[in-house]
Amino acid sequence: MPDRPGTPLPHPWANRRIRRSEVPGPDTHPWATRRNGTVEPSQRLREAARPPDNGPDTGPALLDTPDGSDRLEDTGVDRGFDDALLGLDDELLELEAGSGRSARSRPAPRRLGAGLVEMPRVASVDPRSAVLDDPEVPEAKRFCWKCNAAVGRASDSRPGEVAGECAKCRSLFNFRPILEPGEVVAGQYEVQGCLAHGGLGWIYLAVDRNVSDRWVVLKGLQNPQDFEAHVVALAERQFLSEVAYPAIVKIYNFVKHRCTGRDVADGYIVMEYVGGQSLKHLLDELAPQRIPVAEAIAYVMEVLPALDYLHSAGLSYNDLKPDNIMVSDDEVKLIDLGAVAAMESFGSIYGTPGYQAPEITETGPTVASDIYTVGRTLAALVLVLRRDEQGRQLPGLPDPEDEPLLARYPALHRLLCRATDPDPARRFPSTYSMYCQLTGVLRMVLAADTGLEHPQVSVEFGAMRGDFGVETLIGQTDGIVDGRPRMPALDARSVVAALPVPLIDSTDPSADLMSTLLHADPRHALDSLRRMHERISGGVMEEPASFELEGALTAVRAHLDLNEVPVARALLRELEVGTGTGYEGDWRLPWYRGIADLLDGAFAAAAEQFGSVHAMLPGEIAPALALAAAAELVLQQLEVPEEAERWHRSAVDFYRAVWHTNHGVVSAAFGLARRRAADGALLDAVAVLDRVPVSSRHYAVAHMTGGLLLVSRPIAEVTDEDLAAAAGRLAALPEEPRALQLQVVVVGAALEWLRAGGLPRDPDATLLGFGCTEPGLQLGLEVSLRALARTAPDRLHRYRLVDLANQVRPRTRW
Repeated sequence: MPDRPGTPLPHPWANRRIRRSEVPGPDTHPWATRRNGTVEPSQRLREAARPPDNGPDTGPALLDTPDGSDRLEDTGVDRGFDDALLGLDDELLELEAGSGRSARSRPAPRRLGAGLVEMPRVASVDPRSAVLDDPEVPEAKRFCWKCNAAVGRASDSRPGEVAGECAKCRSLFNFRPILEPGEVVAGQYEVQGCLAHGGLGWIYLAVDRNVSDRWVVLKGLQNPQDFEAHVVALAERQFLSEVAYPAIVKIYNFVKHRCTGRDVADGYIVMEYVGGQSLKHLLDELAPQRIPVAEAIAYVMEVLPALDYLHSAGLSYNDLKPDNIMVSDDEVKLIDLGAVAAMESFGSIYGTPGYQAPEITETGPTVASDIYTVGRTLAALVLVLRRDEQGRQLPGLPDPEDEPLLARYPALHRLLCRATDPDPARRFPSTYSMYCQLTGVLRMVLAADTGLEHPQVSVEFGAMRGDFGVETLIGQTDGIVDGRPRMPALDARSVVAALPVPLIDSTDPSADLMSTLLHADPRHALDSLRRMHERISGGVMEEPASFELEGALTAVRAHLDLNEVPVARALLRELEVGTGTGYEGDWRLPWYRGIADLLDGAFAAAAEQFGSVHAMLPGEIAPALALAAAAELVLQQLEVPEEAERWHRSAVDFYRAVWHTNHGVVSAAFGLARRRAADGALLDAVAVLDRVPVSSRHYAVAHMTGGLLLVSRPIAEVTDEDLAAAAGRLAALPEEPRALQLQVVVVGAALEWLRAGGLPRDPDATLLGFGCTEPGLQLGLEVSLRALARTAPDRLHRYRLVDLANQVRPRTRW
């Protein structure tokens, strides 16, 4: 299909395969995750972006852009980008509509966040209306561009100076606009006025008289006479000329212009004008409200690929904040590239307090420092953050107990905590890794908001290996058949057997060797590993760089599947004791420790390990499901009643989060039903089970368990509607193995209800073919017990069932 005009460039992650061992089907996401986010910047870009040295061992000078001063309006990635995420284009959508006739084109709703969120329309802005009538930097926002000291402030004796010298570092400052409206720069760009004041000076709107009178933006220097500011701008020009990405503002030109009264020509970067509104402007319009969570996540998801593009070139954006994200009806775009710098470069580093990572003065710009700004930006979009006297954001996040929004969306809180962790090593390893988790969090948010499931294919885990706890409730009725009572207890080994297996990164050096062993028979996997070790030690094959870790984890999984927990723990300890290995940040280690704890019966310790995994993978449902199961197992052996509520609430919350997000995980449905039944909310438990899809192989069990719960309430709370509904469920599933024993339960409950004073609305009503009278139900119970006795495996219990049938049979004359 030929490219259409205006079609955006392909997404930089579009050629990645999803990390999984199975062959991807046509509906799988085309991207693969990367466990490690290290970037090797090109030397040319690193040198171009590096400001001059400040002397040996001086470290970087931390600078900030005035908070709230960057008010440029910009746009970003259009609908085509969202369609690219879904593997669709406009022609395919029209074909799928099913009509062969030409139809009038209608504007489609704008959807962002991988096509999951329908976004509100953003009003278009006339460029002329964006020009400031009185361009002046407020005194509260006048800071030295170099040392961040307050400058230009008024005193009792004189007003604040607009231009002068910083008393702290002696750097020159000038907050006056240099260009006047009507002035023509470089014989081509006619200035219309000031748009905003950025970190390096005023930003002007202009008209390009040489190219169809298009709107452009001129970005000058805060103080053109300052040498270091010139160097920063020159570095920006050099590496910005390399940037070409749809979600990043375009750089058209770099020109010089000498204003009247100046001895030298000043430099200006000519950029595209992006019509729209900044997220800061949208926040100001919504104040005191914030942007809805799903919309805020969708905006941030559009920004992450642009940051990944810069990271792949060895560059760090450094100054992400709502001011620098522009949105329009069809775009989300990053603007103001003045703070972009080479990774780990030192010198003058620009940023905004409250958004900038705390370690940047020691490490320089890194992927981790950019991820910190992403987390702070998302937090600023949805939360009211604390500020100091000068209006700058303070670090930290509100506690969920004090912030209802974080209590409603715990996955969002976990994501923000990881992205803004004070330790850069504990943040997301790459923007793509954060994107994947943010997508999962978005699906959880949408599930909570809409009540509809939003499942997704995990890039970290394989498919669920099975289900657990499905027959825990209905299995109690098996005691009627064989006489052996059963407790409604969850089995830890069944949980372990059902939980998914962590996947190996498809880009990992050991992926080709290990991916086939992920789901292999454990003894076969161990034998294959032994042969690999022999071939490596014999020099037959070269050892992949990650073989030590991946081979050990594959062996751990195999030993756990064989219930050889001590061997698995020994392998994990060998990985943990090595210093400088970098394995401590791998979430698979606490995952397998949690599995070992489950098998050993240390359920509280398992919950702690799975909690660590969930903190690192907030968008994944597997850790949440493991946490729910561990909490329920703790409750089964709990000896301190005071702690029961905490563990019960944990189980309910995690089961509910998984079930609301993905109805394919029926273990969560049965788990949530068990916990609601334990609360005494049996009708709520029935409602959960009734949502198990008809296509599920456990639909019949869910349907029958719901019938059991309907008649398991105190007899005074049971109604004839409940009895009829339970009987209807049985009648719909006559071939089910447990149908006969459930018939005994239902008919027995109906008889008890009738004897307690219950009156059916219809005197001629029947229940499973028996009249709703005491003799009729007695006959029904007798018939059911005799039929059940014929299936009893134990002779003595068979006799007991026959004796019971004789006791309940109605009295007759013969």
